[in-house]
Amino acid sequence: MNILLIDDDIDFGETMRLTLSSWGHRVTLNRNWLSLMRSLKEDSYDLIIADIETPTGNGLTAFRFLNEDESVREIELIFVSGLNDAETLRSCQELGAGHIHKSSSVFEDVRRALTKITDSHVTTLDPVGVSIP
Repeated sequence: MNILLIDDDIDFGETMRLTLSSWGHRVTLNRNWLSLMRSLKEDSYDLIIADIETPTGNGLTAFRFLNEDESVREIELIFVSGLNDAETLRSCQELGAGHIHKSSSVFEDVRRALTKITDSHVTTLDPVGVSIP
């Protein structure tokens, strides 16, 4: 899976990048929203994993804008954040995004989410891997 990751926390972002890479994924790590927008223009992604609160902006607000582009809207989106309040969860749901709380189980929670995404994509493929409309 080709994953675009945005997190301003250098240690967490790098640890997540290394973990996802060790699981066999290709990962592009961005530290701010401007570089994320540049990455979206340069490559195609299967999944975006994003922090919500960063010094360069709010991820929920950014994706309300970015989702105006159909090609971005089609990318699976998971927010991984320390925010876990009802309003944040509702906003994620409105965007059609997953939410994983940054807690001691964050990496296992991400692994479960990736498995769920991968399993849902496999069920839409025929035996030779061709997408069925």
